[in-house]
Amino acid sequence: MKKPLTFMDVLGFAAGYWRRQPIKLAIVMVMLATASGLETYLPTALSNFLGAIREHQTHHTIVIYLIIFLVVYAAQTLIFGATYVIYNVFETRNFQALVNDAFAHVYRLSEPFFINTFSGSIISRINRARQKIEAFEDRLIIDVFATVIVLIGSMAFLAIHFFMLALLIIVYMVILITISAYFVFRISGPAQGIYANAQDAFVAHLADSIGGITTTKAYAREEFEIKNFFDVTSKLQIKNLFAYQLSNLAGFVQRVLLSGMLVILLGGGTWYLFQGTATAEDMAYLAFAYTIMQSYIQRLSNNIKDILTSSYDLHAVIDLMREPPEVADDSARPKLAITKGEITFDKVGFTYPGKTTPMFDGLSVTIRSGERIALVGHSGSGKTTFVRLLQCLYPLSNGIIRIDGQDVITASRHSLRSAIALVPQDPILFHRTLADNIAYGKPDADRDEIKSAAYQAHIAEFIESLPHKYETLVGERGIKLSGGERQRIAIARAILANRPILILDEATSSLDSASEKAIQDALHTLTHGRTSIMIAHRLSTIVDADRILVFDHGRIVEEGRHEDLIARDNGIYAGFFKLQSGGFIVD
Repeated sequence: MKKPLTFMDVLGFAAGYWRRQPIKLAIVMVMLATASGLETYLPTALSNFLGAIREHQTHHTIVIYLIIFLVVYAAQTLIFGATYVIYNVFETRNFQALVNDAFAHVYRLSEPFFINTFSGSIISRINRARQKIEAFEDRLIIDVFATVIVLIGSMAFLAIHFFMLALLIIVYMVILITISAYFVFRISGPAQGIYANAQDAFVAHLADSIGGITTTKAYAREEFEIKNFFDVTSKLQIKNLFAYQLSNLAGFVQRVLLSGMLVILLGGGTWYLFQGTATAEDMAYLAFAYTIMQSYIQRLSNNIKDILTSSYDLHAVIDLMREPPEVADDSARPKLAITKGEITFDKVGFTYPGKTTPMFDGLSVTIRSGERIALVGHSGSGKTTFVRLLQCLYPLSNGIIRIDGQDVITASRHSLRSAIALVPQDPILFHRTLADNIAYGKPDADRDEIKSAAYQAHIAEFIESLPHKYETLVGERGIKLSGGERQRIAIARAILANRPILILDEATSSLDSASEKAIQDALHTLTHGRTSIMIAHRLSTIVDADRILVFDHGRIVEEGRHEDLIARDNGIYAGFFKLQSGGFIVD
């Protein structure tokens, strides 16, 4: 179980980005301290000006005091403004760094993480992090730091005028801030944390529901999904309202306490006035000083609440970035030099996370360089697991996988996957142009190479019929294309990538019979001369494979060429073939 994050964890996380720009941060802090210090002098400057008027000093002296007051006021205003110019550069670079780091880290995470995590939740975490790091920095660096400087400066100037009153106000402020902090940290803050978690769950539910809208319409389940969504938003609204109400309660208590500070300041000033030790300008000083301190203290409670709220919101992205990467430092691992593509599984054992029964237990098989291998078996027999382990998407329990004699487990994942081209059963395209999607495995390909790959995949004629041809946007996940068109784009992508190892996972499952026949020649060309692994339920697509491996419960129970396997009496493959007559394996 993960250790719960604390406020100090969030502070350390944010400070890690602040340390990347130390000079800008130092300049901002110095300018803030200067501007805040000048602001605390304003009541004294005003008192001196009014005192000069009351004492009927010369016009020259009065004007001097007026100029001092106006210069101090203008200076602190200008310095505050200049501070924000520098701070905005500092802050926006932090936004960029955080989002970049989070995005890059997501790409380094393992396959099991994505299986167990909603993509909508990941998007929500990164998006909210960009917003909440802003609130966290603004409140802590700008507001709280300035408040501390103003309160210290105000108490120092107050002590010069009325020492005992300054001590009384200091004690009262400690009580005020302690009570306000208790309400924020113990009452309203945790409610904000609960609401932050509920927001992640809400976004994940929303993404899941919208992502499955085609299935919803197909089964006429719109009303069910709408009702389910309304239930989710109802629960979210309750948690949101609860957080707001507790925040309002904290604000009310603080306003009452601030009224008490006003009573102490003006009441104490009046007592000094009655004793003959205070003047009218001293009373103006106290009123002005209270106005400044009150605005900062009132904001302090809200600032603490915002800091705590944003820190709870940042928990999600911190947890995300604490997820262990697939490998610690892939660039430091030895790079594979794959040219022939000979694959060896040597006594491989593997158990899926959360399972107790191993999928593979001592699996051994060798695929020769350039050999065209077909994997056949019922669903769950181990075919897909075999190719996933070859791609190192899961860690082995034991055993070794070698390519061209090199251990792939300890090698660079990037160098491994750069040698493998994949055509999945359900290809996912990016919402980019057709040319971009075809050239994804070879981004430096020119237009002629892209067109050649499209021609070989029997998709060129379709592309040329489109108004924007290769510049056509395919929509989210390629939704503007049919399943067969998406699959042929994926085949064109694999052809253009031209890698020594090829994995075809039901690469023709979305094609009709005519399209399948037309593309068989392309697939034969694609697999020629490179090590090819074809997962197939439709046996008619693999009859010319060099070797067929029949999987059953994680074991290879039969292997050989098509004509040899169908000749076996009571053989599993022969049984599949008899059931099909060109169709699919029946579970």
